[in-house]
Amino acid sequence: MKLTELWHFPRPELAQAYLTALNSGILTSLTIFAPRRTGKTVFLREDLTPAAQQMGYVVVYADLWQTRQTPGAALVHALQSPHEPDTLARKLKARLLPSLKSLKGKAEIAGTSIEGAIELNDDKKLAAANTALQLDELLGGLARRRPVLLLVDEAQSLGRSEEGEDVARALRTALTRYKDRLRVVFTGSSRTQLGHVFTDTRAPLYSAANPLQDFPLLDDAFVKFVATRFAAATSRKLSVPKAKAAFAQFHRRPEPLLEVAITLMMQPRMSFEDAVAFQLDKLAGAEGHETTWDSLSALERLLVREIAGNPAFRPFSRDKLAAFKEQLGVAALGATQVQRALSRLAGKNIVLKSPRDVYEFENENFGIWVRNMAETP
Repeated sequence: MKLTELWHFPRPELAQAYLTALNSGILTSLTIFAPRRTGKTVFLREDLTPAAQQMGYVVVYADLWQTRQTPGAALVHALQSPHEPDTLARKLKARLLPSLKSLKGKAEIAGTSIEGAIELNDDKKLAAANTALQLDELLGGLARRRPVLLLVDEAQSLGRSEEGEDVARALRTALTRYKDRLRVVFTGSSRTQLGHVFTDTRAPLYSAANPLQDFPLLDDAFVKFVATRFAAATSRKLSVPKAKAAFAQFHRRPEPLLEVAITLMMQPRMSFEDAVAFQLDKLAGAEGHETTWDSLSALERLLVREIAGNPAFRPFSRDKLAAFKEQLGVAALGATQVQRALSRLAGKNIVLKSPRDVYEFENENFGIWVRNMAETP
């Protein structure tokens, strides 16, 4: 066993549940939402991937986060890995292949069938066409040999640019063409942006991977697992009740709790409370909470503080508008101004209104920071 596996909390039941759904014949794809750093990527790579491989799938993982403006590049790169040339001659041939300048014959690009020869003089059109054809060729080549499970992490990037929409159309075409041999799991850390990709009627992947599923966050079993591993590694006890409280403060993100355990291993004299406080400060600095807060207008700050305290509050009530007006020291404040401020917060991916009719933070750590640390404006 690898040393890193000692601290991996396995979730075989969840992996099996997703695969059962995909193997049922009803679904060809799933879309899963989870806030960042809640263990989603680790689950995809360490739990879902080996479980799918045991079922005979070729598993391809693509992370679109680092290539948010060019998601096609990440997908093509991931799909090329199983196809990499294995001989010197093939590698040389691959390097010498000329770039595509025209399309001949019949092909389907971004869901549109074309015939004949079309000169692609526009660089963007050329890039989109190349990407669409590469995705189709690579997915088809894999699917003809074995069933394919494509894991597309941070899939909200497909809605950030025109190229992303072209890639989404190509994926939709592939899902239709290879529906008997291809399954896709889309994941994302922005509910609003995932909605733009999958639930907006104008989106290229509209209804292709519905309904949007919430990723089950880790629970007390993970906390007990960390405490057990800590005791095995140090012969010291980690208070499970304190660890549960800290895990809640971290909004059930595994990495901060693991880092608390590491800090206490390396600094045995540090108190648990100080280790937790250190992690909270570290999270706030790493995620730029102060910068986000400083970028908000006075009205936006009031709204954010209200949402942090009561996600179900009614911002357009007469009493609330009067209170906002008094706190801001302005002569007049209408519902339109509040609505515009809420729209700006949604546009900045800070706050959105959920289907449950409550306001939610896209990054709950920012909500925690607002509740615990933000100074009165």
